[in-house]
Amino acid sequence: MPYFNMSAEQISRAMHELIPGGNHTYSKGDDQFPGNAPKVMARAKGAYCWDVEDNEYLDWAMGNRVMSLGHANDHVDTKVFEAMRLGANFTRPGILEYELAAYLTDHWPCAEMVKFGKNGSDVVTAAVKLARAYTGRPYVLVCGSHPFFSIHDWYIGSTEMNSGTLPSERPYTLKFIYGDRGSVEAAFADYKDQIAALILEPVKNDSPYADPRPSDLTQSGMNRNGDNTGNFLQYLREKTEAEGTVLIFDEMIAAMRFGSRGAHHHYGILPDLATFGKAISNGYSCSVLAGKREIMDLGGITHDRERVFLLSQTHGSETVGLAATLATMRFYNEHNVEDHIWSIGRALKAAVTDTARAKGLSERVRIIGFEANPQILCFDESGAFSSTLNTLFHQYMIEEGVLIPWITITHAHRMAEVDRTAEALDRALTQLESAIAADAVDRLLLGPAQKPVFRKYN
Repeated sequence: MPYFNMSAEQISRAMHELIPGGNHTYSKGDDQFPGNAPKVMARAKGAYCWDVEDNEYLDWAMGNRVMSLGHANDHVDTKVFEAMRLGANFTRPGILEYELAAYLTDHWPCAEMVKFGKNGSDVVTAAVKLARAYTGRPYVLVCGSHPFFSIHDWYIGSTEMNSGTLPSERPYTLKFIYGDRGSVEAAFADYKDQIAALILEPVKNDSPYADPRPSDLTQSGMNRNGDNTGNFLQYLREKTEAEGTVLIFDEMIAAMRFGSRGAHHHYGILPDLATFGKAISNGYSCSVLAGKREIMDLGGITHDRERVFLLSQTHGSETVGLAATLATMRFYNEHNVEDHIWSIGRALKAAVTDTARAKGLSERVRIIGFEANPQILCFDESGAFSSTLNTLFHQYMIEEGVLIPWITITHAHRMAEVDRTAEALDRALTQLESAIAADAVDRLLLGPAQKPVFRKYN
C-alpha cells in the first residue's frame, strides 16, 4: 500500500470525509461508476492510467473529456515547464496572452476577440452576461437535450438540483429540444422580444439535419459538403438573427472532437459567441470565450458605452494554462490529430457494433453518435435506456481493465487500444448476455446502479 499506508478503499472513504462528494467533479463521483471502479488514481500516460494500488487501465474517458493528445503529452508538458520557469502570473498582461489570442482569432472563424477563463462555467456565464447586456433582455433559451452548461445559478436553478439558488432567477432560463423547431418557435412566441441568448452544443450525438442519414455521423459526410438545407443549426442562425437574439455555441466538447476549429467551422455556421475548453489544453486549465467584436468589446475599457463586468480572474492569465493551450492546438494541427480521432472512432464503433451483433445484443448494447465522439449505451427490452444494464456492462469492462464510461479519443489511442477493447468487449458481452438470459442483471451488480447527477436527493 504505497500511499499513506492506506488502501484505495480507505483513501476513498477519507476523501469523502474531507471533500464534499469525495472529489471535485460530480461526474467522477462514486454514484456514477460501478462498485469495482478504481477508487483513486495515481498517474497516467498516453492512453493508460494507474490507480493507487498500481492497477493499470486502458482509459477512453480521459478525465472529464479533457484530453486531445493523451495523458502527459511530452510536447505540451515541455512547453508548460518552459512557461513555468518564466513566471506563472504577472502584474501586467503577459506576452502569452497576446500570442494565444492572436493564434485563436486567426484560427477560429467565429473569433474576432477572445477572453480567457479557467473552466467552462466561467466563459459560458460570461457569454450569457454579454448577451443580456448587448440585447437588454432577461431570458436565456438553453438546449434541454444537453446535460450541462454552467455551475452558476442562472443554469443550476433550472435543474432538479437547484437547492441554494434564488427562486427569482429560475424563471429566466427556458429550454428547447435539439432538432425540434417547434419548441424553439414556441419559446420565441411566448417570450417575444425578451430572449437575450440561445445556447446549445452545436452537435452532441445527433446529426443537426432534419433528415438524418448514417453518413451524417462520418467525417466525410457530416456537413454534406456544405449543404445546410434542413440543418437545425442553420435554422437557429436565421431564427436568432430575425429575433435579435445572441446565438451561443458551447464547443467545450465539440471543438477538439470535430477539429480544432470547432463544429461551427465544419458546418460553416457562425455563432455570435462561442465557448471552448476541456481538450484545447490537454488536461490543463484553460477556457475561452470567443465571438463578435461588437459584443465582446462590451467587456473592454476603450469604448464609451455602459461597462460590462465580463471576466476578471486572478488566474485567468496564469501562464501554465495558456502555454498548454497554445502547445496543444499547434501539435493537434501539425500532426493531423483530427483525422486520427475520426479513424480510431470509426474502428471503435465497428468493433462495438460487430461484437454486440455477434452476441445477439444489437438492441441492448449500442454505440451511438459521431465517429469522432461516440458513446456506448445499454437498453432494456423495451428500448429504453437502462442504468442497471449500463452499470453492469461497465463493471465487466472494468474487470477487463478498460475504463470507458464515456469516450474521448486522443492522439494516444491507436489500433492496439481498439484491438484490446474489442477483446475486452467479447468477454464482457458474453457475461452480459448470460446475465440477461438468467434475469440476473440486478443481482450481479457489485454496488448500486448509476444515478443521474441532477437529482433532488441522494
